[in-house]
Amino acid sequence: MKISGSTALVTGANRGFGRHLAAELAARGGTVYAAPATPTASTCPA
Repeated sequence: MKISGSTALVTGANRGFGRHLAAELAARGGTVYAAPATPTASTCPA
């Protein structure tokens, strides 16, 4: 699957699977919009 040049919205990106997914997509050249699971959580990897 071609990731480079793709855009993704990842919810729950501040921890767990969402965090890992956001990091992997960004590492493979994708544009990532990362949203935390809770509004006060703000440590997103991308």
